[in-house]
Amino acid sequence: MIYKQTIVSYDIEDNKTRTRLRKDLIALGLVPIQKSVLWGYLNNSEEKAVIGVLKKLNLDKATNNDSAFLAHADLEGALDKTTFGVNKELFIHPDDDRII
Repeated sequence: MIYKQTIVSYDIEDNKTRTRLRKDLIALGLVPIQKSVLWGYLNNSEEKAVIGVLKKLNLDKATNNDSAFLAHADLEGALDKTTFGVNKELFIHPDDDRII
């Protein structure tokens, strides 16, 4: 299966909405690397599910100050080069056979 390293970042004012979003993203396989930034390996269907969760927030309304984005990035490859204070144990590929 093809997986892409994906970062999701968000800036949501409402505590309840922000907490629900975080829980939903974790349930879809992303791991928190900062308070409002999550990372993970996603296949196409998982990425569509994340996009669906973000779309439900109706962030495109002009009256809304909240924002979020999804981006592909080789964060695992950046370890020890351009990442600081990020736990290496978070970066487990879905095909990895390690027991956690």
